[in-house]
Amino acid sequence: MEAEQTPLRLEGEGSRSGSTATSQLSCAQCRNRKLRCDRKFPRCERCVQLGETCNYPEARQRALGRRRTVRELETRIEELEALLRAANLNNLRQNEETESDSVQRPQPLFQEDNNLSLDLLAADPPPLYQDLSLENMMFPAQAAPGFLPQSGANQLFGLSLFEQLPSWEVIDELTTLYFQNIHAGAPMLHQTSYTAALRLPPHMRPPMCLQYIVMASAAATSQAYRHLSEPFYQRARVYAEADELKGQGETFTTLGHVQAWCLISAYECHVYAIFTRASTSLCRAVRIAQMLKLHRLDLLDPQGQDQLQSGLPRPRTWIEAEERRRTWWVAFMADRFLSSITGWPSLIKERHVRTTLPSTEEAFIWGIKNEAPIPLSKALRALQQQSGAQPSPFAIRILAANELLHVLDHTAHHPPDHKNVNIEDMLNGSYWRRHRELDSNLTTLTLFLPESLQLSHNPRSLDAILVHTCTHMAIIQLHRVALGLLHQNHSTISASANLIAESQARKDSAAQGILAVFRTAGEEGLGRAIRNPLLSFAAYMAALVFLEHCVSASQGAAGGEGGGGGAGRHESEDALNFLTGTLVFYAKGSPLVRANAFQLAMDMKRAGYDSSMMDSVMNQIETLGGTASEIQVQGSNGRPMLFCPALTSTLDSDEGTAFVLQGTFGL
Repeated sequence: MEAEQTPLRLEGEGSRSGSTATSQLSCAQCRNRKLRCDRKFPRCERCVQLGETCNYPEARQRALGRRRTVRELETRIEELEALLRAANLNNLRQNEETESDSVQRPQPLFQEDNNLSLDLLAADPPPLYQDLSLENMMFPAQAAPGFLPQSGANQLFGLSLFEQLPSWEVIDELTTLYFQNIHAGAPMLHQTSYTAALRLPPHMRPPMCLQYIVMASAAATSQAYRHLSEPFYQRARVYAEADELKGQGETFTTLGHVQAWCLISAYECHVYAIFTRASTSLCRAVRIAQMLKLHRLDLLDPQGQDQLQSGLPRPRTWIEAEERRRTWWVAFMADRFLSSITGWPSLIKERHVRTTLPSTEEAFIWGIKNEAPIPLSKALRALQQQSGAQPSPFAIRILAANELLHVLDHTAHHPPDHKNVNIEDMLNGSYWRRHRELDSNLTTLTLFLPESLQLSHNPRSLDAILVHTCTHMAIIQLHRVALGLLHQNHSTISASANLIAESQARKDSAAQGILAVFRTAGEEGLGRAIRNPLLSFAAYMAALVFLEHCVSASQGAAGGEGGGGGAGRHESEDALNFLTGTLVFYAKGSPLVRANAFQLAMDMKRAGYDSSMMDSVMNQIETLGGTASEIQVQGSNGRPMLFCPALTSTLDSDEGTAFVLQGTFGL
């Protein structure tokens, strides 16, 4: 820094040796000690007393450089940060152009531009969120290059040290959309509490992984925000996985992380239909929930004292306790659904559960504890008695999912060629006793539903749709396998003709029930419910029943037997056409529905009934950019891209008309 030299002027300069001469500046020793100097020349009084050398500066130095204010420095820092962000974005685009095309990622539900707009990226983050940036939490500058996702749809991750959340307006709107469109499928978050927690100090907010998956799930249902869905989902996974590496495990064993992994699993199942990834995500949710003893929330000793030793503190309010209870049952229900769809063993055993079923949605919203708790083992009995405490609609949906898994386990463990199954003993045989018990439970779920779950009163309720769908799917599967056993062993089973007629009637009635669900729910109800994979499986199973009738009628007409009545045949054809049209309509938005439609078209073509369905499905798949259904495209490991064993069917070679589903649903 340049300085101007100002000559030192001394009083009485003619007699410099005089003791009264003074300097205009303090000596160096007094200046260093920050003490007052009497400025006597050649030595001040203080230096004389201390016996030190007294040095006076020869000239005054004055800085001429322009002093920069704090505001000017802040402005300069903002300019440099803007330049650095622009440079990072340019580097990302260049890296994406040189990426290998051999790496393929699953595409989201709707094929659109997933890049965030520059306006959103440049938006100012909420002040309290700045402490939760990736710079401080998870993305060090020396991170390995392969750690970040390499997809062009995930440019949010490329910001690394400069991650910014969307504005409060976007966060609030996506949160509202979540509770409008997603919450009914997994009703575990309390809207008022969650929304208020978003504006608490950072250490009191929900985990970042939960915030992002809530916004990602909501964005997937909105045309305006759909481009944010994939980046937010990726962020949720990265935050959740990063939390597992912190501390000694206390960071990720929280209720919020259980909720986050449940929603991540649902997103992977509903949007991508990647059941392998969804199952592993759900495994994390279930295990963390068990660590927190969510499955034993209502465990009491004989004296009625609480024996719970949980990693969670005692709930402060009833709403907080109910949120924990609902979180457990959401994980439980998701485990039942995924096991039913994939055929893989369930993660949760009923005998370990000591948590009562959830209360009604109204009680949860308003925090009104006015219902007696009902355990899972007594819920069906309470529903049948129609007196006293009754299960909530959410609890009945849990019962239906549980009974569906019971039926699938029962039929999978007793194939028709099993040597240890006493098929001939209809009264005391273990198989038929369990068969009657399950059929009775399904009848209870069908006949004793409350008014809020009856399709005639509430046809667009998600609870009503899923309860009826699960119940009818279980009935079809139970009696489909029973019919196979009866046909194979009709010579050894007495009164087999009556049993066959009864099981056939039950199966046909269940197929009509699924058809009624799809017809009464309409486009509005199915538009929300079709995200659940069970809906497309249910349509596929019912369509196979009607296809069986159509093939039987065609063969009967060709053989001169009249085809079993023209009216029944026309009804089956109308039902089959409706279900095939429904699958083709919703196939454009879901790879799983598209796979079910493709499989049904193959069954219809192989049975010689109708090949036009295959043309319709293939035309739609080609329009979407594919050459074949994802279920038929083999990967490097020989498995279909949509790896789900339940998505294959075959025609029974002995009977010619009995369709069975291999894998999960079948013999």
